[in-house]
Formats: sequence, structure tokens, C-alpha cells
Amino acid sequence: MTARLDVPFAVVQQARQRWDVAGDELDGAWRRLATTSTAELDTDVVAAVEGFREPWADELKAAAEQASGYAAEIVYFRGLVVVADQEQAERLRSLLPWAQHDAAVTGG
Repeated sequence: MTARLDVPFAVVQQARQRWDVAGDELDGAWRRLATTSTAELDTDVVAAVEGFREPWADELKAAAEQASGYAAEIVYFRGLVVVADQEQAERLRSLLPWAQHDAAVTGG
């Protein structure tokens, strides 16, 4: 079964670009956080900094990978142009800007 997501192609392009940029920014953020030096901090503070830094770097890394994955999904969908199944069309719609979340998905 095929489906059609009723949004302008430019919206799909912009959504892919936004997810791609978000992935890049989050990737840089987790890398900077993971490599911050504690050398000049008091030893009493280092444990607290490490306790904060490591889990947040992991969260940022996971978010970066997720955003990049979303951008890749949109690239995949874009390659299909209009033809996709209902589930894929609804998945893409969920990755679009909020204003497009009620875009019609119709069966073909």
C-alpha cells in the first residue's frame, strides 16, 4: 500500500536541514563537554564535575545520534519522493516542524 504525505517539499527539505544542524551542534556539544579539563579545579570539586559531565555527555551524544538519524530518515523518504507506506509517511510527519504535524496522510 502506498501513502502520500500532504506537505510542501520545501518543508521536508527544511526539516531535514534542521535535524542535520541539530545533530551537528549536539555532536560538538557532547565532545566539548566530554573533553573539558578538570586539571585546574580543586580536588573537592573534581568528583562533582565528573559526576555531572559524564552522564550529560552521554545524553548529548545519544541526542546527537538521534537527530542525525532523523535527518537520515528524511533523506531516505525524500528518495522515495511520494511513494511510501502509511507508517513511514506518519513517521516522517512526526519529524516535521510542529505546524505540519496535522498534515494529511492519504492512502493511494
